[in-house]
Amino acid sequence: MPFSEGNDATRRPMNPGPGGIRGFPSMRKAWAVIAILWIVTLFSQLDRQLPALLVKPLKGEFGITDTQFSLLQGYAFALVYTAMGLPFGRLVDRANRRNLILFGVVVWSAMTVFAGFATSFGELLVARIGVGVGEAVLAPAAYSIIADYVAPARRGRALSVYYVSLAIGSGASLLLGGMILHMLPAAGLQVGALVLTPWRTTFILAGLPGLPLVLLLLLVREPERHETQGIARASIGDFLAYLREHRATFWRLLTYPALIAAIGYGMLAWAPAYFERRFGLPIAQVGVTLGIIVAAAGLTGTLASGALSDRWLAQGKPAARFRVTLVGWMLIVPSASFWPLMPSAIPCFALLAVLVTGTAIAQSAAPAAVQDVFTNTMRGQAIAVYLLLAGLVGIGLGPMLVALVTDHVFGDPAKLGYSLVAVAVPMTLFGLWLSISGQRPYAQTLEALRRGRP
Repeated sequence: MPFSEGNDATRRPMNPGPGGIRGFPSMRKAWAVIAILWIVTLFSQLDRQLPALLVKPLKGEFGITDTQFSLLQGYAFALVYTAMGLPFGRLVDRANRRNLILFGVVVWSAMTVFAGFATSFGELLVARIGVGVGEAVLAPAAYSIIADYVAPARRGRALSVYYVSLAIGSGASLLLGGMILHMLPAAGLQVGALVLTPWRTTFILAGLPGLPLVLLLLLVREPERHETQGIARASIGDFLAYLREHRATFWRLLTYPALIAAIGYGMLAWAPAYFERRFGLPIAQVGVTLGIIVAAAGLTGTLASGALSDRWLAQGKPAARFRVTLVGWMLIVPSASFWPLMPSAIPCFALLAVLVTGTAIAQSAAPAAVQDVFTNTMRGQAIAVYLLLAGLVGIGLGPMLVALVTDHVFGDPAKLGYSLVAVAVPMTLFGLWLSISGQRPYAQTLEALRRGRP
């Protein structure tokens, strides 16, 4: 049975069931929808980190440099992902969000499978671009749907539970890739007259879950829109005017996640190659180890972030949602500065776990913090801008900066660890300053919105 009594914004408020709040569905229905979105987002992440495990075979097959590989892992996906996020964000604020997600699933699944059949570097770039188009709609639509299923007082934990799928998905991607590479014969699989090498098989398997995901999404119905502040629709002009009025808040709130994304994506894009180059570890072993670390640390940090966010909000602490980021930065700053400099693999992995925990705490605080200071009719656009910056600076620039420093500053692939530190340290210090200096402006914006002055 579908999980909502209404399918568009014209329906009357849904009657709250057990544990519900007037105007919102019951928490049972809310958690069911969150679970479905969680699964969809988990599988959307499977292709994200796969290229990180395939640096060696992809460079060997297509004859590319570290910088060219960073384009494949970063900007080929990020530019389209972020550019498409803006028009999709507008659609999220106006159209059926479930159907938008259905479209995205079909596109990214098909393009991930296509990557497994690429015969040139150009075709592989096209596949990654297609994945970016498909995935661009997911986050704005999912966050907006969850905000209309869960009342504000419970939203921090609900969004953090959903955000766990991102952390586990990244870890599962590395874990799955490592297991596949370990199990498959080095010569690949023979399918009729076609020989599928391990890297091709990995991409194909990552794209196959698309069909069951589509069937699962059909159980979700479009919820009624809440917290519109009396505004039926917000134009782009309204949205930009609101950003300008509260610019002291938003340039900090929307920029700090981009820096965390740059640190996180830069680290995960090159960590497998780092452990292989410096310590000579088999890439399959590295993939499994990193997958477990990313999943476990990401889960711990994300759930802690949501629980702390709701607790501080209930206690009435100023800028409660945004304050959580400070806890994350306390872990990020030292671990990002030193993990690649450790003398052996074990302390490197240990500090990496601390870094992932810190990034999960700070990054998963962002969606709830953003949702709280925008009206419903602006949330899709707000998340799109948040993802635009995170994509351009994080997904795209993070991996590429590391490669550029390795290729053109140190000029030696063996110096990859120093490149990771050189890129991460200034970003962590700037991000910490943004979160500290943004506490007061954020509290002022939140108060203005609560007084009905968006």
